[in-house]
Amino acid sequence: MRAIPGVLFLSLVLTQATARAQDAWPGFRGLGMAGLGGPVPGLDSKATSDLVRWRAPVPGRGWSSPVVHSGKVFLTTSTSEIPGPEQRKGLYILDLQGKAQPGERAWEVLAFDASTGKALWRTPVFSGEARGTIHIKNSFASETPCADDKRVIAMFGNRGIAALDHAGKVLWKFDLPVRKTEMGWGPAASPVLHEGVVYLAMDSEEESLVWAINANTGDTLWKRIRAEKSNWATPFVWAHPAGTEVITPGKGKVRSYDTKGELLWELGGMSMISIPTPSAGTIGGKPLLFVSSGYVMDIRKPVFAIRPGSRGDISLKLGENANSYVAWRNGGAGPYHPSPVLAGDRLHVLLDRGFLTTLDASTGKALLDKAGLGRSLQFTASPVMAGDRLVAVTEDAEVLVLDPATPGKPLARHALGGMALATPAVSGGALFVRTQNELVQLKSR
Repeated sequence: MRAIPGVLFLSLVLTQATARAQDAWPGFRGLGMAGLGGPVPGLDSKATSDLVRWRAPVPGRGWSSPVVHSGKVFLTTSTSEIPGPEQRKGLYILDLQGKAQPGERAWEVLAFDASTGKALWRTPVFSGEARGTIHIKNSFASETPCADDKRVIAMFGNRGIAALDHAGKVLWKFDLPVRKTEMGWGPAASPVLHEGVVYLAMDSEEESLVWAINANTGDTLWKRIRAEKSNWATPFVWAHPAGTEVITPGKGKVRSYDTKGELLWELGGMSMISIPTPSAGTIGGKPLLFVSSGYVMDIRKPVFAIRPGSRGDISLKLGENANSYVAWRNGGAGPYHPSPVLAGDRLHVLLDRGFLTTLDASTGKALLDKAGLGRSLQFTASPVMAGDRLVAVTEDAEVLVLDPATPGKPLARHALGGMALATPAVSGGALFVRTQNELVQLKSR
């Protein structure tokens, strides 16, 4: 008889652990890098004061996005006794050249209790002087970490990469080479964790590569040098019935590799700067991959929909908008910074200057074309879905809650104060937003 309570207790523990894992937001843009989260009750109707459950101070500076796993929120930051230049909002043509920032600094991983905001631990993983230069809107901790139930992977551009357990103990780490990027803007692409493998896209002016690392040991599984220059897009793991592909956007070409590092296909025709991360879904019963780029000074702002099973060079010929591998191309809808989010059969594209385009994911036709979200809005963070609500965080750290069908009339606006460039996380009926100096949880009481 004594064994029954033990079995029931174990069953309860396993059930709770499974629920926590399913509610995780384990990396940039959450589960499957899709940007899709569950509903946040009251986010579209309650006052900000009724939703802000806690605010936690975040030391240093960093624009990595919050990651939620196993009841904890993980962030990265870089701290220094010498303050860096004041970061500015918006798009501008001054201060384009990246600069070095002097002084000793530390690169750290932080953990907070997701329910209370209590700081659980703070682990410095690297220290020394910063190597290389960064854009004034970049930081030395811009790469979003990724996590599973065993570890957190934290990457710091030109400094290094590390794995920590959920108690903050460093499991392994190593330095990364300094990479010279275009205009000295510095790196920013985040690591991706999939089935025990960490995938990195490290593109620069000198050498560009895709790198697969064993998440348990830190050992290299494979590296592939590629003919690319600087890019800032986080790679995307596309799992579909025919296999699993590692997608690496690039201004030269978008490339797909299998999980052993073999090149499957490549696609030209992107914008001269590549930042958005792809997304994927099943449309009309068929898998499709969506890749995009849209540098504001380039006339090319494409969004492509690609079918699984592609091989070789699948680039479109002049005048083409589709071929046997490319389902469609929309040449003017691509975003600069924010990554589009696919919700059902609608691809929502948020533009830096405060406009939203919605594409029919099956055809690429605009159902909503550059609908204004309000005056003088600027966006760097990617939009996410909280249930059926589209959530977009402005650079002024204002959370806009939108009905995607009528985005010009926000359902709610939550001003948090300061500046925000990080993409929010959705987990456990809550929204987690990183601002310049704080981590904020919005959740109905």
